Amino acid sequence: MKQYRFALIGCGRISKNHIAAAAANRDIMKLAAVCDPVAERAEKKAADCLAATGEKPKVYADYHKMLEEVDPDCCAVATESGYHARIALDCIRAGKHTLVEKPMALSTADAERMIREAKARGVTLGVCHQNRFNAPVRQLRRALDDGRFGRLVSGSVRVLWNRGMPYYQQAPWRGTWAQDGGTLMNQCIHGIDLLQWSLGGEPDTVMAMTGNYLRD
Repeated sequence: MKQYRFALIGCGRISKNHIAAAAANRDIMKLAAVCDPVAERAEKKAADCLAATGEKPKVYADYHKMLEEVDPDCCAVATESGYHARIALDCIRAGKHTLVEKPMALSTADAERMIREAKARGVTLGVCHQNRFNAPVRQLRRALDDGRFGRLVSGSVRVLWNRGMPYYQQAPWRGTWAQDGGTLMNQCIHGIDLLQWSLGGEPDTVMAMTGNYLRD
């Protein structure tokens, strides 16, 4: 069985999950490189990977250099949300299968550009919407596919998560329009994805009302 070599771009809060995935799937994947402009973070994640898998990935601060020197089969983009589209496009254009943390982009135009580029180059583009794999969600999807609820005429989702100041103080980009995209993109994106995925299609029209509360 082929072992795929992947590179992790972004060594922040969520990167530990990618390292855990590498450790749990060592027969098919190897973390070949980690990249972060903050050297201490990249070195820390490389050490974590060594402890978890017995192999230390190469460490980079520049993902362009990493793509050229390591030449991985695939890349995982786990940077601040505002950089997802730009970095993913660079990986796709380099011919790499690319997995992007949510949200895939902060604009529809960027998301559509990523899809077009991946199709044109014949590489796989994936987005981390891991809640689709939760047992209750999968059970609901099977029931919907089996028609247990009859003809669906509507669906709704409510997001009741609370993100207090400790969450936003983890990094200066959190809670900013430019890098976070706001609550809808950062938290509600999971609910929107599950609603659309469960109902089995894309909406014909979209209407929205927004407002700012507590933050500018």
